[in-house]
Amino acid sequence: MGKKISSVKSGPSGFTRCRLVVDGQVAVTSVIEQWESGTTLNNVAYSAHRLNPGSAKKEGAGYIVSGSMGVGHASCAKLQKEGHEIFTVIRKEHGTVGLSAMEEAITKFSDGVSASEQCGASHG
Repeated sequence: MGKKISSVKSGPSGFTRCRLVVDGQVAVTSVIEQWESGTTLNNVAYSAHRLNPGSAKKEGAGYIVSGSMGVGHASCAKLQKEGHEIFTVIRKEHGTVGLSAMEEAITKFSDGVSASEQCGASHG
C-alpha cells in the first residue's frame, strides 16, 4: 500500500473537491464550499454531508469531527462572493482515524483556507 499517490481536483464555482488517491483507491476527500450566510456548521455537517449525529465525537467552536469525517467553518476576512461563508470537509474514505488526528486535520485545513485568497487574504 502506498506505492502510487496522486490527487484529483474538481468542482464548480464555489465548490472545490480534492481526492487523494493511493494505489488507485480514493483514500481522503477534502472539500471547500461556499454557503449562504447564516448557514450553520450543523446544517453543513449533518444535512449536506450526512454526518450521523450519533457518530460525531467532538465539537469545537469551528468544527465537528467523527473518526472518519471533519467539518469546519473557515474564518474569512472578506469573501470573493459577498453574503456567503466557507465551510471545509475532510473525509477518510475507508475506516477511521483517531479523533485527535481528525481534529488536527480539520482545524489545520480550515486555518489554511482562512488564510487563502478564497477567504480574502491578500498575497501581495
